[in-house]
Amino acid sequence: MEFRSISIFQAPSQVERMVQQQSKEEGAAVYVAGDAVYIVVARGEKPTGGYGIRVVDIKEEGGGFDVHVEYLDPKPGQMVAQVVTHPYAIIKADLKDISQDTSFRFFVDGNRNWVHTARYLEG
Repeated sequence: MEFRSISIFQAPSQVERMVQQQSKEEGAAVYVAGDAVYIVVARGEKPTGGYGIRVVDIKEEGGGFDVHVEYLDPKPGQMVAQVVTHPYAIIKADLKDISQDTSFRFFVDGNRNWVHTARYLEG
């Protein structure tokens, strides 16, 4: 499935609210707007800069979607900002005819033991 990362400035105001709600804790949220689906994935609070998160793949599976996420961590000895951060990523996918009961399952670093079914936020 095709998707692209977008900045908070390219997203609807509802997605900005998703980021504010979701970025403080690890997890995900989904917002459906017409034929577009916006997904916010977050790592929660981190003690320094250098942490990140990115969506690497989305696959349609079993009536829902599996979203594969990669965590990025600072390398040992790497210089990082000494400030608390809240890493997150926003992606936009064009999906037609998606319903509110469609399941999005999130897998971190290929580990199928950690699964989070996203919650939908109303527009």
